[in-house]
Amino acid sequence: MPMSNEKPESEPIAALRDAIDAKGQMDYPTFVTTTLYAPRVGYYSTSKMRVGRSPETDFYTAQSLGPIFGQLVVAACESLLGDTDLDTYTFVEIASEPNRSVLQGVEHKFGATKTIRLFDSLEIPPNAIVFANEWLDAQPFRRFRFDKEKGWLERGVELTESGIREIDLHQSDNISSFLKEISPDTPHDYLLDLPTGAKDSLIDLCSKEWNGLFLTFDYGLSMEDFTRRRPEGVARAYKRHRLSDDLLASPGEQDITCHVCWDMLEAVLRDQGFAKVQVERQESFLLGHASSTCEAIVTGNGGEFDPDRQTLMELLHPGNMGSKFQVLRGIRAK
Repeated sequence: MPMSNEKPESEPIAALRDAIDAKGQMDYPTFVTTTLYAPRVGYYSTSKMRVGRSPETDFYTAQSLGPIFGQLVVAACESLLGDTDLDTYTFVEIASEPNRSVLQGVEHKFGATKTIRLFDSLEIPPNAIVFANEWLDAQPFRRFRFDKEKGWLERGVELTESGIREIDLHQSDNISSFLKEISPDTPHDYLLDLPTGAKDSLIDLCSKEWNGLFLTFDYGLSMEDFTRRRPEGVARAYKRHRLSDDLLASPGEQDITCHVCWDMLEAVLRDQGFAKVQVERQESFLLGHASSTCEAIVTGNGGEFDPDRQTLMELLHPGNMGSKFQVLRGIRAK
């Protein structure tokens, strides 16, 4: 029999083909959900190592630097909850990597701990401290392009015989439901990546019946930044520690992230009954709520070289993670 020269279709591409509509197209939420989370083939569904500093990984997080970050998180929880007995709370961690936890190797006074990983049900105990590190930036988003003549157009993805390409899907008639004010002088071809998945995920979490502290570390911007200062959009891909704006390359083999919008998330917490809602730079938050732990690390080991001190500086220094990441918190009382 004659042999075909055609290469077999990869599993991620096959998953995308199953997700397209009759026109061979899909919106960005469908594309991101499929490439990141499709069973067995999505980026976060495979068993490969993603996080760490080795050349084989794609990115590293504060949590992958060792137990120092966990110590600071525990100290901050103690500070934020004041005189409340920590043993009455269950510490719930969302979206930790397999076999990892922010509390690994860290002493704490929490009554219980729980880790919710990918595909686990989002069940929160009645009295909880809910913590997440870089969870919301990995949620689906919607992409829009501004056309001077047509207005805002929703962007999407099309599968063709020659590959994958980004296209305009249709005119968006509901973008005003996301944006209270749209600048009349928006430049032609301005790209707007709206992190709607992050908002929906937080609503899902906070609509459940639990009280306590919500605490998340992530990178994000204000709505004004999204709509006025980022004309090339904010969604990016990571592979082998390299940042790229080619979101369509290597489906299932690269991470895709989108900055969260702090205005949207703060509004969700307030709407769901949280008080003391605030966003701070990571540096400011840790120095303000884990100062004793920071001081103990800095002054420890008699001034000799200390890897813990080096890790702390990486977490705090504005040139590293100190200003790149922000912290959102809120408390909901019974």
